[in-house]
Amino acid sequence: MNVENAAYPLGVCAERTAIAKAASEGVRPGEIDAIGITASPCGGCRQWLHEWQIERVYFRRPDGSIAEYAPAAKLLPDAWDLP
Repeated sequence: MNVENAAYPLGVCAERTAIAKAASEGVRPGEIDAIGITASPCGGCRQWLHEWQIERVYFRRPDGSIAEYAPAAKLLPDAWDLP
């Protein structure tokens, strides 16, 4: 049996790339006000957005409307919190 899903773990999502670039330039968690992406973020990215304390996340829904989540933690209920 072949079992597949829509997760592509070998890739690097745009939002994680943007956060990593910001970190390499000295930006720290809590210092990014908003991020806009083309689609609903994957689970891994939702964890990054939560840990980085992004205040607002915008993305395009399949119907073309724009979703806004403020704060990003609303995208990830029962998130893991770092000590």
